[in-house]
Amino acid sequence: MNEYAREIREYRAQEKLGKAYGKIFVKVLGITRLNVPIPRLPTWFTCTLNNGIHFVTTPECRLMGESPIEQEFELIEHSKLEFTLTMKVRRDAHLQVKVPQVETPPPPPLPPAQVPSKSSMSGMRAFFGGSPKKNKTAPPKTPSPPPQPKPLPPRVVEEGLIRHIRPDGTLGRAFVAFKDVASECDTRLFETAFPLVGYTPDDKATVATSRTGSSSRVIGEVVLQLFRLPPLPGISPEKLPQSLDECMRGLRHTSWHKITYLESVLTQNGGDCSSWRRRQFRLVGAKMIAFNDVTKKATATIDLRQMTAVEDDNEPLPPEASHATVSRRRARDSYDGLLKIERSFRLIFPEEEIEFYTDTDEEKSKWLQVLRTLKGRIPPNPLWAELVWQQQEDFRSSRHEPDSLNRSR
Repeated sequence: MNEYAREIREYRAQEKLGKAYGKIFVKVLGITRLNVPIPRLPTWFTCTLNNGIHFVTTPECRLMGESPIEQEFELIEHSKLEFTLTMKVRRDAHLQVKVPQVETPPPPPLPPAQVPSKSSMSGMRAFFGGSPKKNKTAPPKTPSPPPQPKPLPPRVVEEGLIRHIRPDGTLGRAFVAFKDVASECDTRLFETAFPLVGYTPDDKATVATSRTGSSSRVIGEVVLQLFRLPPLPGISPEKLPQSLDECMRGLRHTSWHKITYLESVLTQNGGDCSSWRRRQFRLVGAKMIAFNDVTKKATATIDLRQMTAVEDDNEPLPPEASHATVSRRRARDSYDGLLKIERSFRLIFPEEEIEFYTDTDEEKSKWLQVLRTLKGRIPPNPLWAELVWQQQEDFRSSRHEPDSLNRSR
């Protein structure tokens, strides 16, 4: 019944023998809540992922309070997987502004110390009996003009942002230990934010990489999407997804193929039935599955991906019908003669036609609507996604087995 039955059997045989590694997809959505001075002129930065073995740098992005990046990375899973995301600012000229500067004039000289005047000395001599002498006053001195300041070359003043940047341009760094988020992103998309640790203006010392960092040094957040693809031994690398979007799309399509869209009794002629046979049918994904009335087991499957048309036998062909379709209908009508079966429709395949009829008009309307919607719109079901789905099903069933055994006791 499964389109990958042979491949899955081969995979099961190699599952314990083969060696494979999980893949971690990391998408950096951007920087948010950035709490540093943002220059008025466009300023550019890059984000570098470094896992201790390789490092990859994104294209340049404009620095803003909310800066989108939208860059994806792929990592190989191992037990001690850790990586950093380093934000570096391009040190353009506008980050340093030149302003005029003048020399500071020297301070004025201190006033001379006050000494007693000669007239006062004469009075003292007269009091003690000394002979008075004629006073001589010195002419007042003209103060010299202060020195003029000399012009100096312009002084470089650092704009606010550059005080937060290290000499190599680093503005901040985020640290990710994969073991902390592994359970959250296992075969599902997980979006979260990590603190961006950087300078404080008063601390020019090197800031060591920290898992949390002090609150005074958190200057923003790095928003990530993570997805873990488990190891799939036996699957060649080119058949595995190459991006996070491909992972999500593949799992979504596989889930679509597991949904039951319609179920009712149909009477079938064609395919594996050489005469009219009444069956219980279930439309699951892209398959019409017939079940035995007694055993309730699947007995036949019709793959609708090869279906080229859905025709209502009780209605005339539309005007836009192709010449081949019209010729086929005329040949069939001449063969059937006056025999017309009510509530009948047929599925056209490249090599055959399978005819059905329903018990009620309502059931026929539902089947026609769903089947016509499916024609040409059935999504693919990749093998890797089918294997992941089965792994999840096995895990869920193993978790419920002890409960069922306890209930039976």
